[in-house]
Amino acid sequence: MNNFITIIQNWKSIELNHAEWLWLIPLFIVINITLIIFHNKYVTETSAASLNEVSSKKTFIHPLVSLLQTSLFSVNKKANFSFLYLIVFLFLVVALSQPIRVGEKLPDPPQERDIIFIVDASVSMILRDYVLNGERIDRMSLLKGVLDNFIENLKGEKMSIIVFGDQAYTLVPLTSDQYLLRRMLSRVQATIAGRFNAIGDAIALAVKQATKNQYQRGNTNRKRVLVLLTDADQPTGNIDPLIAAELAKNAKLPLYTIAIGATSLAAEESRQSGLLYSPVDLDLLQRISSITSAKSYHAGNPSALKNAIQAINLHETNKRKVEPQYYREELYYWFLITAFIIFSLQQLVSLFKAALIKNRHVRK
Repeated sequence: MNNFITIIQNWKSIELNHAEWLWLIPLFIVINITLIIFHNKYVTETSAASLNEVSSKKTFIHPLVSLLQTSLFSVNKKANFSFLYLIVFLFLVVALSQPIRVGEKLPDPPQERDIIFIVDASVSMILRDYVLNGERIDRMSLLKGVLDNFIENLKGEKMSIIVFGDQAYTLVPLTSDQYLLRRMLSRVQATIAGRFNAIGDAIALAVKQATKNQYQRGNTNRKRVLVLLTDADQPTGNIDPLIAAELAKNAKLPLYTIAIGATSLAAEESRQSGLLYSPVDLDLLQRISSITSAKSYHAGNPSALKNAIQAINLHETNKRKVEPQYYREELYYWFLITAFIIFSLQQLVSLFKAALIKNRHVRK
């Protein structure tokens, strides 16, 4: 009942899918009024004729005359119920017109994007040149924490993770399964793919995966983005990073780079780790991204890394025309239920009155 009251209060937000059915309402009203007029006229003429006939003849009292009068009374009462049938008909016609309540705007569908994260897993990622909450953490731990949060918030996107060290490997192919992506990311450790830094091979593998996925699915509307997260420490491998960037450019793939690590020796941890400290190579990463007309970011601190990934997400939006969608609630069943209740109550009242009349007659 409360929902029905809400519908009446918000009538301005109601639309009819098939408003052409409403023409039955005036037609039915005209027919109903015509029948009532003719019915009343017939009853009046019949009553007058009966009175004239009775007055011209002798009057006698029949034992069942009370039942006859009651029956005539019930016939007249039935005429008074015609407005109930009119109401039932009106509700049925409104239900046929399929009323729909238009509510709040639905959120836009996820953007059709393929985002490939190229993650450095070389030995230099164990260097602890970040400070978080007063404690030093290594580059890999910081990278995984921020990237995990980023993947969690990208609902509906397709993402992939490529890790590289001595060689490049696809850890997770393009998928929209966020749980799988986050689960596999948690297993990434430094040196999982070797100690060295084959950046060029990893970029080439990412380009191959992005273009292959496009041709297989035949969907050219999807936005494809490459994101390289590395410290660019002494690149190795079979492919030069700048040549690999040219491959990305030819494939029309923007290659964003995020530099992981400090830029100077001042951030080196005071204790000896047994590993020669190497700051991030900002110059190389800027050259790589500029070839593809993308941007390069430096994660100088945890907040900077998070801001860099968010900036890439906002910059590489898939601009396509999407018609706004609104919450739509079907309302026809409320009118059907109301019509059924009114009709049922009217029938119950008629049956109850008929039962009372029958009992009264039996007693007499």
